[in-house]
Amino acid sequence: MKKIFQSFIFTPPLAANRLFEPAYALFRFYCGISIALGAGLPKIFHKIDETGGTEWDNLAFGASGWFVEQVGNIGFTFPSPTFWVYLAIYGEFIGGLFVAIGLFTRIAALQMTFQFFVVSFLWYESPVPFAMYYQQLIFWTFILISAVGGGKYSIDWLMYQKRRVDAPKTKLAVPLLFLLMPLFGAAQTSERASFIISNPTLGKASIDIRSFDYKDRKTSGYGYDLGPLSSHGVNMPAGTRIYKKQKKAWVLFAVVSPADNGRTFNLNYTVEIAREQYLQAAYDEQNEETARLEKISEGPDAFDGPELVTFMVSGKSLLPKQVYVRVQLPDTSLKSTIGFSRKLDRSSKFQVSYPVGSKVYLCEEDCWNGDVEETLVLILDAEKQNYLIRL
Repeated sequence: MKKIFQSFIFTPPLAANRLFEPAYALFRFYCGISIALGAGLPKIFHKIDETGGTEWDNLAFGASGWFVEQVGNIGFTFPSPTFWVYLAIYGEFIGGLFVAIGLFTRIAALQMTFQFFVVSFLWYESPVPFAMYYQQLIFWTFILISAVGGGKYSIDWLMYQKRRVDAPKTKLAVPLLFLLMPLFGAAQTSERASFIISNPTLGKASIDIRSFDYKDRKTSGYGYDLGPLSSHGVNMPAGTRIYKKQKKAWVLFAVVSPADNGRTFNLNYTVEIAREQYLQAAYDEQNEETARLEKISEGPDAFDGPELVTFMVSGKSLLPKQVYVRVQLPDTSLKSTIGFSRKLDRSSKFQVSYPVGSKVYLCEEDCWNGDVEETLVLILDAEKQNYLIRL
């Protein structure tokens, strides 16, 4: 519940073009400040003499009697019309300021949405949709702000950034994890998730997919080169880490959760990683390193992992054709959804690597979204090293 509440308040901005965020910040600021100063502030004071001007000697603190009466007439009588009047006044003034500076933006905008719903559709005897332009326009404006939130140029965003844990800094927390989280690995879930990793660029993208099994103290996963405009289907346990190669460094790109089942991870976009996921990833990395050192201490015969077979994939036709390939790994009895999807022709070639014993299937369509018709085209053995297969 706490994470849901925090994500509601501090949601990061939309993935949009460069002009969206500054334009939206100006839009949000104008809407908030105009309501605060133009609607909320004037209602905090009322005229002593209604026929007089707005000089300070003719103003008194508090709402006008006619305003309280009108609020009571439309049904806001519990606990009293005065209560709702001051809620509306300070809601417009303080809520407008909060929207302008982007602080608790969604909460402030939601209460403004409610207020202008009342003004647009309940205040008048015969409200007509699409006719009361000014009030209804403000109503829909605050619906938009409620949906988008503060955006990048807001205090909400600054607070959100402070809550994030920078990936390199997680290494500093590893010694504490051994003291504070000795049972962290025991909480690892057995749930799995099927997801797609997509590379929408015209260049190659290198990824590394890893999952640590605390029961067997083994790491499963593999590295993969995603070609231009291609995608890769994966089925791995929840908690699997996806690393992306940036220049010469490997950077944590995403940590998979059960909620990511069916999700497409676009390598062009930044995936939000929760603080708890960063800490768990650091803990997994430390356990992997410990397990590796334990293997080394047991001698070279302790390394009994499967041999990888690297082979080339190309197309059969002269024109590019979309192909869907599923790979069944030898170390699981479950139907895996590891594979790839891309356009191939006779002139295109790309390299893949899978363990000995893996079975390569050619599918009729996207194979990671359900059962589809498929044909076994290759069983990998040591002799298939540098083999060329045309699909």
